[in-house]
Amino acid sequence: MVKNNEKKEMSFVTHLTGGQKEVIQDKAHKSKAFVPIQIDSGNSVEVVQVDGGLITGLLPGEEICDNLVYTIRDTCMNLNITWIIELKGTKNESEAKHAIAQIIKSIGYMQDQIAYPRASEYIRNRDYVFAAVAGAPDKTLPPLNSQELKGLCRKLKELSGMRKNVKDMFMLFCYIKPNKRCGKVEFRNNTPPYDIVCYNHKDGYIPYPSMLMKLLEKNS
Repeated sequence: MVKNNEKKEMSFVTHLTGGQKEVIQDKAHKSKAFVPIQIDSGNSVEVVQVDGGLITGLLPGEEICDNLVYTIRDTCMNLNITWIIELKGTKNESEAKHAIAQIIKSIGYMQDQIAYPRASEYIRNRDYVFAAVAGAPDKTLPPLNSQELKGLCRKLKELSGMRKNVKDMFMLFCYIKPNKRCGKVEFRNNTPPYDIVCYNHKDGYIPYPSMLMKLLEKNS
């Protein structure tokens, strides 16, 4: 018999293994943003709903990030990775900027081992911690050259145990831009932070975690 607390956990955690696909989206808030991922062979991961799932009990109106992807097992690269995602289907610069603050706030909660001991497991002892802000197919996310983005990337590098391999801290952050005309998932921009152009069709899914590792290799 599944206990009540196990049912609760299952409601905000999706387990995926090599070859499986998932479209990460926020239907509850009717956001049109989404992130299509396909798990690499040899990997086992959790896709976790952060806001209202992993982290609850916040003050009314307080906003944190939407999801994270957490590597449980990686038999190919043997890396422990956490990827924090905020779904922000907007082209409004102020709203997109707020997404960075939401991710930073979420990291703060996950580092609070006393208040959120379960959440802290997703951020501790990780080889790399990445973050992304995702848009919608009919929106254009504005580039963010703010102090908030610099602060986030600095925090991501601090959380990454293999930070010596990170030549540019902005490589740990990317924009996800779904595009209906995307034939195959690809990088855009010559310098970090990079765009990942994708879509939820056969060749449009983002391979996880290999594509994140290519963020660190790009132009190196």
